[in-house]
Amino acid sequence: MSKERGTKQLEMRFEGDNPLANCLREGKFVVLLEVNSPPGDQPFDSAVAMASNMAKRIAKVPEITGMAVTDRLGGEGDHDPVETGARLAAASGKMPLLYVSGKGSDETRVRDLLARAASSGIRTVVAVTGDRSDRHDAPANAKRVPPYPAGYLDSVDILRFGRKSGQNVLLGAGVNPFKYSPSDQYLQFYKMVRKLQSGADFLVTHAGWDMRKLQELQWYLQMRDIGHPVLARLRLLMLDDIQALQDEVYPGVPVAKGFAALLQRESNINATQSLAAQLHRLELQIAGCRLLGYSGVQIAGIRDVQTLDMVLAKVSEALAATRTYADWVKAWNEFHNAIPFDPVRDAYYVFSRLLQPEPQMYDPATAKLTDRSLPGTTKGDRFRARLLPMLLSERMPEWVVSATRRVACCGWQKPLSLLKYCYHLCPLACPKNLVYGACGGAQPDGTCEFGHAPCFFHRVIALAAQRHELDRLEEGVPHD
Repeated sequence: MSKERGTKQLEMRFEGDNPLANCLREGKFVVLLEVNSPPGDQPFDSAVAMASNMAKRIAKVPEITGMAVTDRLGGEGDHDPVETGARLAAASGKMPLLYVSGKGSDETRVRDLLARAASSGIRTVVAVTGDRSDRHDAPANAKRVPPYPAGYLDSVDILRFGRKSGQNVLLGAGVNPFKYSPSDQYLQFYKMVRKLQSGADFLVTHAGWDMRKLQELQWYLQMRDIGHPVLARLRLLMLDDIQALQDEVYPGVPVAKGFAALLQRESNINATQSLAAQLHRLELQIAGCRLLGYSGVQIAGIRDVQTLDMVLAKVSEALAATRTYADWVKAWNEFHNAIPFDPVRDAYYVFSRLLQPEPQMYDPATAKLTDRSLPGTTKGDRFRARLLPMLLSERMPEWVVSATRRVACCGWQKPLSLLKYCYHLCPLACPKNLVYGACGGAQPDGTCEFGHAPCFFHRVIALAAQRHELDRLEEGVPHD
């Protein structure tokens, strides 16, 4: 493959026989079709029928590596992802990629899913923390969101369990490149590295349309000399998706106002023209991701075999395209009339010269880092970060530790050793009670997915920056 197609030396620690791993190792561009585990309020056979028909359709399509099966994306009542994946594997003859969500999960559920997946021949898993549970009630204007009893298991822990399981599994992790402030973007990058250090073999991005952000992620990885494969998740929008658009498609998947207006204009003509525009956009994104250095794409939003056939035609066009990078940039900008894809004012981008005719790949001589000034921390947070490690140390009397846990740690019931990952700030300020880093669901302005306050981890990254310890946010979590 030529340099124009964005090849690079990939880091593949995984040594087992796995179709996806083999493709990544050999540099073959991967195309996955994403389907959701069906809603649990429908009988499984009928609920999975359309996805099974799609699986049969791709059985003899060599360009499609397999299917990706989500877990609890619709809600905690969705059907079992392993059962769904096994059904689609039987229909397609291709090993699926299986998501394992931490939404409402615990270690027992994750280990059970991993064991049953291995028994079904499924050896590729992507760990995600998951978005807000449909069962997590929270008052609209609450200053603090009540904890969710079933909880959220961080994707870092799912990776740890996967690595400890003894199953020969290829592990993936998510990263959201569509962030628009220094705090939010670097929180994603640092946690991405933590996931890689904790056992992830490859990455899958959130879906989005801002190609500058997709290039930004690749340049950041190249600047850091991180060679793990990355799949770009792409989303095909259907007419009813467009008509229902507000500020985001899913938590962490923003839609800029200018782009939303363009989508509405496309849909106002008729359904056929709207779909044609979305398919052409998808083809441009696939071709662009290949040129930017992505190892493949994962396409979400396909609902029926008829649409799938049109998508397959666009996949073939994209893979056969001989555009240069500069030609692709021109085609992308012309199709969108150079509208901005950033959803907020003064949107932050890590590098200058993104999505210009050159450079294609990261070049330190021309791709300059922009100012990444982070907000300052508070005296209260600095004091707490100094004092609590002493009050909670093993040298302190038990009554001091107990009182500190109850008062200063809001009754935190998990191991106190976890608090070091968030500088001993109270993790209950995060509705998901995360400690290892931010999830990908924050709104474009940095407000938590639950809408009650800024993301808790803004305070954590501010402390790390003040102490010149940002590298601590990347440290892997031991498997033991």
